[in-house]
Amino acid sequence: MNFNRRQTLAALGAISAGGLPLARAQTPSPSQAFPSSVIRFVIPTPAGGGHDTMMRLIGQKLTEAWGQPCIVESKPGASGAIAAASVSQAPADGHTVLVGYSALLSNTVLMPKPGYRLEDLHPVGMLALTPIAIGIRESLPVSTLRQYVALAKTRPGKISYGSYGQGSGGHFVGELFNMAAGIDTVHVPYKGEAPALQDLLGGQIDAAVTSVGGVNRYPGKIKPLAVASAARFPAYPDVPTFAELGYPQVDMPGWAAAFVPAKTPKAIVDKLTAEMSRILVMPDVRTKLLELGFEPMPWNGDKTQRFMKDQLALTQKLVDAGRVKL
Repeated sequence: MNFNRRQTLAALGAISAGGLPLARAQTPSPSQAFPSSVIRFVIPTPAGGGHDTMMRLIGQKLTEAWGQPCIVESKPGASGAIAAASVSQAPADGHTVLVGYSALLSNTVLMPKPGYRLEDLHPVGMLALTPIAIGIRESLPVSTLRQYVALAKTRPGKISYGSYGQGSGGHFVGELFNMAAGIDTVHVPYKGEAPALQDLLGGQIDAAVTSVGGVNRYPGKIKPLAVASAARFPAYPDVPTFAELGYPQVDMPGWAAAFVPAKTPKAIVDKLTAEMSRILVMPDVRTKLLELGFEPMPWNGDKTQRFMKDQLALTQKLVDAGRVKL
């Protein structure tokens, strides 16, 4: 049967208006389109530290799974406020991820204008808890926490301890310990863990309050004394807790969590959460993170948010007591 032009147009019109719909281009959902380019992990600490190593490991696994390169970008300074402000203002498309830690909260209490608000960032989920420990230079003439306290009491204002930033978890634990032990040691802030440990190795400071992995990284050069958590860390079972040594109030875990700009579509956030959680429980990843002093903790965004609320309350309490100032 031959159709003329008018009949052909009429037939097409009947198909589109009635039984068979015309083919229509499907718009991919946000999660289907993601990731479409490089994923940047912005860390608030210098390259070479624990956060850098952790995110390179996770980024490698993400690249293998998604076929998009992942890079780690270090933006240290202002106790992490520079990194947080940068990510809070980034496009909300999931391709820029902040790795935040305790200073993300304390900055909002200590700084009049940190450059970001907590509500500008949405938690993807927890990555790891990072127990904070105190370690001393090998040349300091003490070998236990009790001896360290005794020495500090004979030298008020003379013993120094470094941390990975003003208002950081290390700073808060250092001041919790000062308060609990009745000693006066001087805080020296650094732009990250790596430079603090280097100055401890060089003898510029007497102690460092950093990750448990950090103070255990240099056997024979740095002597770990205690860890500020409820239980000993699995990878370093020889390091006692402050509670075991008579200071139960010195219990404030460090942590590392992933955040994206607040308006990032839920489908993208969920995809990031699911994939990072899958990676964190991989045996090879877990083993490496424990060696670094990180305990993998694949919490979702809601559980991370509740944890942060509790930590912010404790942070506010210490600041109100006048123990931590900028």
